[in-house]
Amino acid sequence: MKILAIILMLIFSLVACESTFTSTSNGMAPFLQDGEKFVVDKNYYQDHPVTRGDVILFKVEDTKKYVKRVISLPGETIEYKNDILYINNNPIDEPYLAEYKLEAKQDKTLQITGDFGPYTIPQGEVFVLGDNRRNSLDSRFLGSIKMEHIIGKVVRKISSNQ
Repeated sequence: MKILAIILMLIFSLVACESTFTSTSNGMAPFLQDGEKFVVDKNYYQDHPVTRGDVILFKVEDTKKYVKRVISLPGETIEYKNDILYINNNPIDEPYLAEYKLEAKQDKTLQITGDFGPYTIPQGEVFVLGDNRRNSLDSRFLGSIKMEHIIGKVVRKISSNQ
């Protein structure tokens, strides 16, 4: 009986910390398409730090939720010049933009992100961008995101045929 109770508690704790959401835009395409479902671990950041490259769900106001990629961390200075991300004056590779970089390489007039910065991220906040930079409402418009507004980390997508 005790073993069954322990198993049920473990199952409940796993279910309680993960929630399913649906993307409502293409701001994170190709990683996440409009209408695609994904799972968020709401307890992930209780045991792990937020790191550059994490895809997070966060809230702005009480009702609006967004999914974006963490680009810069507290205290770092971010700048974009000629489609290159610089953090603390060091160029940073963004492999998740490969599809868009290929498109920009073919069309020399196309810019993926647009120049901005330098901007220093306040303590307790992160700077987020959508992977689809030309169609993303992110920190360029919303400002940096307070850590307490992060709901959780996107841990997996749910394929449409499940």
